[in-house]
Amino acid sequence: MKTSRIALIWAAALAVAAWTAVSPARAEDRILKMTSAGLGTEIEVDMAEIRAAYEFDRSAPLNVVIEKEAEFLPSCVKISFSYDSPNGGRVPASLIMPKPHIGPMNPARSTVEGALPAVFFMHFHVSDKSLADVFAPWTGHGIAIMAIDGVYRGDRAEKGKDVLMDDPALSAKHMQEQIRDILRGFDVLASWKGIDPGRLGYMGISMGALTGTAATSLDPRIKSILLADGGADFSLMFRHSDYGDMQEIRKYMETNNMSPEQFVDMFKFVDPGVFAPLLNDRAVMLMNGKNDTTISVPAMEALHNLIDTPRKGVVWYDSDHILPLDKVVVDSLKWFKKSL
Repeated sequence: MKTSRIALIWAAALAVAAWTAVSPARAEDRILKMTSAGLGTEIEVDMAEIRAAYEFDRSAPLNVVIEKEAEFLPSCVKISFSYDSPNGGRVPASLIMPKPHIGPMNPARSTVEGALPAVFFMHFHVSDKSLADVFAPWTGHGIAIMAIDGVYRGDRAEKGKDVLMDDPALSAKHMQEQIRDILRGFDVLASWKGIDPGRLGYMGISMGALTGTAATSLDPRIKSILLADGGADFSLMFRHSDYGDMQEIRKYMETNNMSPEQFVDMFKFVDPGVFAPLLNDRAVMLMNGKNDTTISVPAMEALHNLIDTPRKGVVWYDSDHILPLDKVVVDSLKWFKKSL
């Protein structure tokens, strides 16, 4: 009974902490004022503090090391490589490049003659960079695809470690690390020979959409963004999600008597609700499942409402959190053909 009462108190508290609206925001704004649900009080987020969490030496060597290059499809080659992480260590990555006889998609939009537009791809929580292989047929249309292993995924796996841990402070820390790895990955992609730095896009699925909202908002070079299975406001996600890892974090917080204020303070550095309004000058496509109980429909709708760009597309699939991949491959290609 006691545990049940604590859970109910937490559910009510998180409802109060839910960020449901945001003041008009530009990238240069210092303070964002988030209006909490229920009481209508404002939560101020200092963007100078947020940005400081993602500062690192962008002039440091990338130290790209190519490990393998081989034909992948008749239309492309796959390059396996790694680069230095701003968090320390190395980031395993791949780049799927169209073969030389395939020219850039929509060449009239090129900012560098003959160079290819490229999409940075970020996988969902329990996947790795190999998920990008499903999208390799895009290369036949003149688009390159770069992907990385997320924190503690793929070639970076470590026993007992994950981007999401029971301790929410560790989860927020790991998500920050992934965001920094993505930001550094943008530097790699923009500097790659044969890639047009003026035509970079991003596609993230689930965890890749959550961390990608932050990363893309902090780098104006990313012109077109596709967020699949994304959402905003972690208090909404944690309140509504049936995802096991989120429930374990919730239990940890209840057991350790952590307050909603502590929760908001930890996750403000990674919550898409903080970063989404900064995408209002970009082209953004949002793809979600109508019956998603992992991110949850309220959190997905919160993200949709926070992005107020005139170049916004929204697709709702008749699915749960697992979107129909065959349709996503086709629909996302159509989006990047239109917007990149």
